[in-house]
Amino acid sequence: MNPACEAQDALVADFEELDDPFFRYEYLLGLAAELPVMSEKDKKRAAKVEGCQSSVWMIVERNDDGTLSFAFESDTLIVRGVLRVMQIVFSERTPADILNCPFNLPARAGLDDLFEAQRRNGMRAIASAIFTQAERAR
Repeated sequence: MNPACEAQDALVADFEELDDPFFRYEYLLGLAAELPVMSEKDKKRAAKVEGCQSSVWMIVERNDDGTLSFAFESDTLIVRGVLRVMQIVFSERTPADILNCPFNLPARAGLDDLFEAQRRNGMRAIASAIFTQAERAR
């Protein structure tokens, strides 16, 4: 199976165990703490992701084995949690694995219910930026 999809399925299962929206939100905040902080120097070389309500920066690097690594930063704590989810799903994956794994976790895990339309659009913009980078690296 596709490792990106496997990671996404595992996260969906984690979120499904949390039937209260407050606990899902709290879980995202915990994931936010796991996202490494991007240095100011790295932010200067990072691409700013357009279409997000918050400021979001992304760095993509191609590894020697052909996989892509993603580093992210945001000025909003809850968005950092979403970015960590995307990092778990898509980082250290081949471009083919990324492109063959639609990012549907927010709907499947009940996260769409936590966010307003503008924030959901931002999640789609970040996913689109990831897929664009994977397409370029293919």
